[in-house]
Amino acid sequence: MGKKYKAKLCVYCGQRPSNCGDHVVAREFFLVHRRHRLPQAPACNQCNREKSELEHYLTAVLPFGGRHQDAATNLSVMVPKRLQHNAKLGAHLEEGYTGEKLPLKSGQVENLFVFIAKGLLWHHWQSVLGSEDCAAATVLRPDGDAPLHRTLAMLKPRNRVNVDLGAGTLIYEGLQTIDSPQSSLWRFLIYGGLCFAEESRHPGVKSSLIFAVTGPKALLPTFWSTVFGSKLDAAS
Repeated sequence: MGKKYKAKLCVYCGQRPSNCGDHVVAREFFLVHRRHRLPQAPACNQCNREKSELEHYLTAVLPFGGRHQDAATNLSVMVPKRLQHNAKLGAHLEEGYTGEKLPLKSGQVENLFVFIAKGLLWHHWQSVLGSEDCAAATVLRPDGDAPLHRTLAMLKPRNRVNVDLGAGTLIYEGLQTIDSPQSSLWRFLIYGGLCFAEESRHPGVKSSLIFAVTGPKALLPTFWSTVFGSKLDAAS
């Protein structure tokens, strides 16, 4: 990693100085020949370690639920090697995965994509969340994307990006709102969409998306309830 990522403010905690550059989206989600030009951001050792633990788990699990062809290749070529070094996870997947539903630990996807949203906020617009800001993420079922789509269409953004990483391995749309440099919304499609039940894999059925938002603690709960009609349970 280059020196430009060291001795800066960690973009994940917004408190400690960075010790290294971190790939915002872990390289292991991608096949080897898809790993060029992945976003990076300054990270402290503690945040890098916490994020790596989530990545270690999810790079082994999410390919099971992907529809993208690279997910299938990842699953057959790369995942077995990862599970060789994690017998406990391998046993958990073997016991729980019946071909109908994948045993995904609660909160793991959401926690990782909170990290990713913070990293991309810095990567695209050099903004870091402060003590009065927070971030949250959720996995959206197909019927949950409609209200979010309407909200994104109505907003007048300060900035907007549409990015395809790894030929469709991860596609994301992000916008920075006019409220503050720390306010942003992100919609992710990983491995062509997450499908964790067999009935959701049929060609005509939409896959799940991941949504993340960053912004002032005072505004985020109101935004969440307005869009989704539910209380924001956790933000960090």
